[in-house]
Amino acid sequence: MKYPEFTLEHLLRLTDETGIIQHARYHLPYRATGYTTDDNARALLAALNAYQITGQREALPLVQRYLTFLHYAQLPSGHFHNFMNYDRSWADQVGSEDSFGRAVWALGVTAASLAGRGEGAFAREMFLRALPWAVRLKFIRGQAFSLLGLSEYLAVYQEAPVKSAAATLAQKLLAAYHREASEDWPWFEDRLTYSNAILPAALFAAYRRLGGHELLEVAERSLGFLTDVMWHGRYFKLIGCHGWYVKGGEPAPWDEQPEDAGCLVLAYNEAHRATGKTAYLKRAEAAFEWFLGRNARGESLYDPETGGCHDGLTENGLNANQGAESLLAYLLSHLEVTAALTTQQGQVSTSG
Repeated sequence: MKYPEFTLEHLLRLTDETGIIQHARYHLPYRATGYTTDDNARALLAALNAYQITGQREALPLVQRYLTFLHYAQLPSGHFHNFMNYDRSWADQVGSEDSFGRAVWALGVTAASLAGRGEGAFAREMFLRALPWAVRLKFIRGQAFSLLGLSEYLAVYQEAPVKSAAATLAQKLLAAYHREASEDWPWFEDRLTYSNAILPAALFAAYRRLGGHELLEVAERSLGFLTDVMWHGRYFKLIGCHGWYVKGGEPAPWDEQPEDAGCLVLAYNEAHRATGKTAYLKRAEAAFEWFLGRNARGESLYDPETGGCHDGLTENGLNANQGAESLLAYLLSHLEVTAALTTQQGQVSTSG
């Protein structure tokens, strides 16, 4: 399948001088919904990857904008706000664990990727201020998002406190798996809900930095389970957000969310990086192609007219809105697959 050209058009449309607007009505920014740390952290990752992978210079000012949003969102304690009103007032006292984890993830990647630059130093300061809270997180998705950030940070900065925190978070994920997993349900919880693939993705990332056979074994087993549940022979059928998939029941068929496809792309690419198995890269491509029409309805969620991504695949077709979360899932997936395929082609060329 020929992939669309990568474009920042819709990201620029949704972004103002403060950060990225949370939602859209059709493809237009829905300013009344304000901003979130969740989305600005994801936007930071997307802009950073676009700058590094595609070389688009206009992405660097976006990196700076989303990074300074996170700085404004960070509390003196090291925690973060999540919800900001359009007038820049905060709508919460402290944000969710998921938003904390995504912020730590984005800051860890930025600190490592832009080491030696002011942006990297700024991200590192925020990352280290947040670090003590990462090991205190109670919920596994926040733990997994954070672990991804810690793992990327360790690629450049071999600091004992960060390595210790990463090991603690990895053990928390393993403990959750061992509490719940059974032979026919090798998973971390008694249900599949949102961002499921982020859990094995974090373990693969941690394995690359920490080693440990159990991390790799649980990562592969749990990702294999997700694949068995969602792969329908030619395409992925994602777990619907209207009911999810509770152990002993049936997967909810609708609505399928772009965020879940994006997490699958990341998990398969992390698996490929950890193991070198090309089968994982093929799965990553198939997960990305869910956005492009390789799905249960044969409809493309990516809109080439706007550069945006529809907010879900429903029983009746596409969700007409094109908000930040969906766009960022698409952009990050596009960049992940592009980078992986480029690396693989380079290796083939070199070996040849």
